[in-house]
Amino acid sequence: MHALPAGIRTRQLRVAAGGMVAIAAAWPILPHPGVTCPLRAATGIPCPFCGMTRAVVAAVHGHLGASLAFNPGGLIVLLVALVAVARPAWLRRALAPPWTVLAGLGALWVWNIGFNPTFHQLLLR
Repeated sequence: MHALPAGIRTRQLRVAAGGMVAIAAAWPILPHPGVTCPLRAATGIPCPFCGMTRAVVAAVHGHLGASLAFNPGGLIVLLVALVAVARPAWLRRALAPPWTVLAGLGALWVWNIGFNPTFHQLLLR
């Protein structure tokens, strides 16, 4: 299978990232059903991504404190999306080693399970 030309991949990345930011900006006025995390619905334990939608929406609307409370990864996701729109080549040069991604997901999971004020705060009881 042949790889897509770099220009097409860059354009698709920009469209996807721009679309995510646009949807986050319009989220409060869009009709949407309540989205439930399957892990949290089944076990009551939030996943590393729980609160991510609310975090990105809050960050896009300038509520940085609320964004951090929902999920600290939301600011990172928004930053990566903005870089993808403005300078997608930077993302190709800044690929993180896989272990850092796993460590970041682990940190988000510990945050959501133990310290997130919008969930259980199991470690702060």
